[in-house]
Amino acid sequence: LVIGDLRMGAMELLNKRNGEFSEEDVKLATLIAGRAAVAVQIGRQREQREKADRLASIGQALSSVIHDFRTPMTIISGYVQLMAMEEKAEARKEHAEVVLRQFDFINDMTRELLAFARGESELLLHKVYVNRLLEDLRELLTRELDQNGVKLQIDDSYKGVIRVDEVKFRRLIFNLARNARQAMPDGGVFTIRVYESNDGVAFDFCDTGAGIPEEIRDHLFESFVTSGKPDGTGLGLAVVKKIVDEHGGTIDVKSEPGKGACFSIWMPKRLDVNA
Repeated sequence: LVIGDLRMGAMELLNKRNGEFSEEDVKLATLIAGRAAVAVQIGRQREQREKADRLASIGQALSSVIHDFRTPMTIISGYVQLMAMEEKAEARKEHAEVVLRQFDFINDMTRELLAFARGESELLLHKVYVNRLLEDLRELLTRELDQNGVKLQIDDSYKGVIRVDEVKFRRLIFNLARNARQAMPDGGVFTIRVYESNDGVAFDFCDTGAGIPEEIRDHLFESFVTSGKPDGTGLGLAVVKKIVDEHGGTIDVKSEPGKGACFSIWMPKRLDVNA
């Protein structure tokens, strides 16, 4: 079985029911061998493409997780510095608890990546009280935004629960907060609004930055798309879109030049699923 200079294998005919092999038999066998070689080559190429696609998917997932490691690592660094300067044991204990929660967050993201590499991709849905989640994240988000002098405003009119993968949903919020901070290098306001909408829960994440450049607006949620951000990777919004899609939600963006951008996310409550 040969294609070009590549020997792919061999086909052996051991016997013939009536008589010996003829020249016609050899011609027929040669034809079959040629077709078989082509089939083997196509199969090998398909297998190679599948492996390449899988590696590319794992690489993209790894890139997104490494991208999201920035947030917990920044928080850990900040709180370790506070612990070093803090004299009160009770305050150091509180800082240590924050650090330990961030390590749990890192472990969860690592497990998610390993599951993806094994071909597993599932949501670990839990009942999450939105107002408690946002209050829990308020200080951490404030520290993220303070790097650029950005103020945080939270307007939560929804006091109920939704069923989401909390680890992924936290990643979504931090990615949008980081994206907003990068869009406001000289300061501004980042607002999170939460309210009921169409049997679900709506989240508006709005900034007062320069708005989304026209040249990337149609490709905003694709991987590695970025513009004008010195530390941007182009992965944050792609991760956000993937998380929204996994939850069966929707995402929309409105932006005007010089008036900032607003990402509107709708998520189903999923209250029909048992806790």
